[in-house]
Amino acid sequence: MLLMAAGAFRVAPLQGEMMLSFLGRIADRYGLAVQNLLSSVTDVDGQQSVAGALRDDSEVFLNAAARDRVPALCHVPQADLRRALPAWMREEPLRLSKARPTARLHNGVETVADWGPACPGCVAARTGRMTPARVYLAAHQRVCPRHRYWLMSLPGSEGRVIGLAGCPEVVQAQEDHRRLLRRSPVAGSAFEVAEAVTAWWWAQQWPEEHLWPMRLGAAMPAGENPQRWRILGRDLVTYPETVALATLLASPAWRLRVAAGGGGHLPYRLADVPCVPSELGHRLWRPWLTERLAAYTHGPLFAWAYQCIRTKGGDADDEQRLWQIPLAFRPRPLADALAGYQHRQTVGTEGLPAQKRLRGHSAHAESAFASGLAHARTYAAQHGHLATQRDTRVGSFALGKWVHNQQTHALALPAEKAAALKEVDPWWNIPWSVKWQRSYYRARDHVRRHGPLTAADGFPDTHVLTGEWLYLQCTDYGSLHPEQRRLLADIGITAQAAASARPRRTSRTAGIDTALARARAFVAEHGCLALATKNISYQGFPLGQWLNAQRSLGRRQDEAGPHLQVLDEIDVWWNPPWPLAWQRTWHQIRAHFRDRHQGAAGGNWPDGSDGWATWLSVQCIGYKQLRPPQQHLLAEIGITAETAAVRPHEVIAQLCGTAPGLAHARTYAAAHGHLAVPQKALEGFPLGRWLSEQRRKTREHHRGTGGTWPVSTLLAALDPWWSPTWSLEWQRNWSLVRKRSESASAADGGDAGIAGLEKELADWLRRQCADYGTLHPE
Repeated sequence: MLLMAAGAFRVAPLQGEMMLSFLGRIADRYGLAVQNLLSSVTDVDGQQSVAGALRDDSEVFLNAAARDRVPALCHVPQADLRRALPAWMREEPLRLSKARPTARLHNGVETVADWGPACPGCVAARTGRMTPARVYLAAHQRVCPRHRYWLMSLPGSEGRVIGLAGCPEVVQAQEDHRRLLRRSPVAGSAFEVAEAVTAWWWAQQWPEEHLWPMRLGAAMPAGENPQRWRILGRDLVTYPETVALATLLASPAWRLRVAAGGGGHLPYRLADVPCVPSELGHRLWRPWLTERLAAYTHGPLFAWAYQCIRTKGGDADDEQRLWQIPLAFRPRPLADALAGYQHRQTVGTEGLPAQKRLRGHSAHAESAFASGLAHARTYAAQHGHLATQRDTRVGSFALGKWVHNQQTHALALPAEKAAALKEVDPWWNIPWSVKWQRSYYRARDHVRRHGPLTAADGFPDTHVLTGEWLYLQCTDYGSLHPEQRRLLADIGITAQAAASARPRRTSRTAGIDTALARARAFVAEHGCLALATKNISYQGFPLGQWLNAQRSLGRRQDEAGPHLQVLDEIDVWWNPPWPLAWQRTWHQIRAHFRDRHQGAAGGNWPDGSDGWATWLSVQCIGYKQLRPPQQHLLAEIGITAETAAVRPHEVIAQLCGTAPGLAHARTYAAAHGHLAVPQKALEGFPLGRWLSEQRRKTREHHRGTGGTWPVSTLLAALDPWWSPTWSLEWQRNWSLVRKRSESASAADGGDAGIAGLEKELADWLRRQCADYGTLHPE
């Protein structure tokens, strides 16, 4: 009957009107509910309608068959509807039969574009009726300048219209916003960043802020709950400041000024970019805001300034990164804020934030952060800071890697997580190197123990490295980060002290005596100086670097100096004519060879001990090319010219038979009767991966030299089939079948056959019988 009456009334759409709003006005003209109209437009042959799930803030999208019915109802050509209704041709529903009129329903802010109520005065002037309507509204369309209304999108309703008689600056702000959009190509992105910044400020509730509470009260409708109105009125109240801030952020000249204001350094706090807090305090008529912003080390404004300096003002290639807003800084959706308010009202916790229930990945991420934070507190309680190295561990937890990951994503961290880390260590995330920070902490600890530094005297009584580092900071004082200079001032290194600094001078004789004492102590503890690699620091002294310098000095001088002769007495092979790596490996093998003979060998194996077999094999093969002193050293561990030529595998087995990998292989073979270990097996040791590596080396060694890999001989003594040419799974099954058969034979006095095996092994054995002709001869 409705379709038969089509054309009885003409209902024209509003420009930008929502589809469901337009259909509702048509239904109102015919004296119907919108559900009835929508069911008539979309229901065909008993097809399920979407009308039952409608809400006040819903939107519907019609397919072509349903759209063909609407012009007849409103007496408006379809071309005019297409121009006026943004949803007319959007998201057409897909069904098995496109000929049937169907609709797709969307609910909530996640799926429906930004909308708001149409101005009642404008609707009445346009249609001659006082029917409410909803339209799509961009950020610069929230104010009706003619009737001075704020058009508020309210979830779960048709929206609200707020009078702006007491807030003329809000009406003026929309005119400034539109002017900005006409002039700047990045105005939209700048407004989104500015909106995140003002929403962040809104949540702070600064006591110095008086303008926003006055505006909030002036715009509050009669009878409204003040707490609820504070949630609803955020965007209205902050709109003028958001537009002013967006105008500033969109200015290319301003961005270049911010990039230059960092002085070539990334900021630690906004005070390091003084033009930002001072200009905002001036532009927004809030002098107190300058001091507030200067102390900030986090938040959306700090993240924007950081990226602006990092991208040097936001070049074309870096525009996208400059205007990205981290998820943690985006304004909280109004629907979520209202849901939190309703929750607090229900459970009686006014003034407390609603706790969001976490699931899946979010719950795991929160748990992981809490665990990392607990380990960070443990480390900071012991060391006083979080300037960790990348490989720092607290127990089994990789704290250094965790801290590095938090520093990498510091700009996007939620405020509560950043505050928790800052509470543990205020300098946990610094824009300079962590190595600098660790050196500073050493100097700070020295000051706390021994009193003030005296730069003019060359930092006496400090450690050599600390004194040299302090003098280096004094010479580079002008190029340091402002925050680095503040830290140095805390330990007495001001600009005046830095100008008067003198290099740390030490007696050369005293320095040599110290180095020789450290070398003598190192040999007493470790047995030789070859183990003091380049980066080794022993008892606070860079012994490895010093020894390398002495080796270079010895090669340049024809006659050894007195201290080099002392080094010869400490360790005759401290500077051998062959590689130091050769000397280190020889010493490690000899040390364990002696320990084994003395019955003191334990489980503390040096790194690379499983490669001893390779090293020993190379020495045996190239024995004749070695220097006589090397041959003499090899004799101490049982390798002579005879054993190298005739019995190399015996001596290798004798020296390396208890290396970690071989020891675990021997234990596994004794327990299971084979070495067909799964690659991912962990028997207190990655035995599966180790055996896989030995199989690979065996094949490469055979292809390269045609000889036998030394370790393969030792492994073959444990299991002749440790490296089969068929799959390890086949070998494991065969070993299990053999073990079960031997056990059954011992118990029953005969062969139990397939019937005595588990089902899986019995099935496997039957397959081998069926495929017997295709198996490898072995």
